[in-house]
Amino acid sequence: LREVTLPALRRGRSCAGRDLAGFTITGLPFVATGRTDDELAEAARAVRSRLAFYASTPAYRGVLELHGWAELGGELHGLSRRGRWAEMGERVPDEVLDAVAVIGRPAEAGAELARRYGDVFSRIAVDAPYPLEPEVEDELAAAVRAD
Repeated sequence: LREVTLPALRRGRSCAGRDLAGFTITGLPFVATGRTDDELAEAARAVRSRLAFYASTPAYRGVLELHGWAELGGELHGLSRRGRWAEMGERVPDEVLDAVAVIGRPAEAGAELARRYGDVFSRIAVDAPYPLEPEVEDELAAAVRAD
């Protein structure tokens, strides 16, 4: 975001090198959250699988290369071409999951969303590829707003 996306936005014709004041930047970060250890583990598995799907596509190769994970993209792409979808999430290392996704109980995850993205995003919409109870979502949102 800070190394590629924001500079590209600033270079864009609509900004013409200006700051981004007046623009609304919406982010859709991956979040794995839950109130219990089991819910949190299931959420992390679901996010890991979603990350594997995205990382397997050539369009995301640049993101992986920027972080030194190009080899992972090639491995996941190969698995996807062979239809081995179920294995792909297991191949995403914790290092990648932790760097790309926010993981924690709702209050912790909300605070981490604010810390990581509060200076970048005007709005945050959560990508949670698992059932997220409305009460948990409300708790997460309240924690983001509190920071």
